Amino acid sequence: MKKRFTAPLAIACAAVMGVTALAGCAGSNGSSSKALDASLAYAKSQVSKFAESEIRLSATFADHAFSQANGIAMLLSDKTTAEEFEKIARYFYLDSITVADESGTITACYPEDDKGKTLKQTEDKKTFNRIVKGITVKSMTDPAPVEGSDAYSLMVGVQRADGAAGAVVVGYQTEAYADVAGAHLAETCGANTIVLRGDAVLGATVSGVEKGATLDSLGIKSDDIAKGDFNVKIGDKDFHCKAEKLDDFTVICAE
Repeated sequence: MKKRFTAPLAIACAAVMGVTALAGCAGSNGSSSKALDASLAYAKSQVSKFAESEIRLSATFADHAFSQANGIAMLLSDKTTAEEFEKIARYFYLDSITVADESGTITACYPEDDKGKTLKQTEDKKTFNRIVKGITVKSMTDPAPVEGSDAYSLMVGVQRADGAAGAVVVGYQTEAYADVAGAHLAETCGANTIVLRGDAVLGATVSGVEKGATLDSLGIKSDDIAKGDFNVKIGDKDFHCKAEKLDDFTVICAE
């Protein structure tokens, strides 16, 4: 008798376990979808906060940059020696200091490579001739990311502070601009998040997604973003994603 009921009992148990497993999977998928929705909602709120504060962050950064340049200009005069230029540059972690006279000629600088040239004759400082001409009292280059680091390189120019006509230009690297540029924005949005500006990745917490990558390079189509729900393979992993556009930004949350 025991042998007669062994097989039917095993089949019945297997059937019950199978139904239970399927029910569990359905519940898991539902919970997973809700979790992904919540992740996207949170990421969108973080991106919106950044977008709203972007102008203020940029203005604050620029104010600090010009204030620093003006402070350095106050330390310089026609009597400042080459050794003193180098000491000032090292003290303030500057890559370069350039002083130009009323004609735009570089009368002193550190390093001394451009000494004797005019601002117009240099590739990286010619824009600051506008200060010499009186078109503007200050100017700053667009910060450029330094490869392999969180730093950005820029030059800031102001009027001379020693009473003479001309300009003072300082060049340096800073990590402070990373927050202005949104370099760490994705990290504030949570795990497995990709934030794009335009068609380029601004930042990501998904392994294998590099800054500057495009949707095409990730295998994501514009139609996928429009649908808002799609699957994609990045590296050796398959992801279920939800996405939404916020003005110039695109937020993608994956699992």
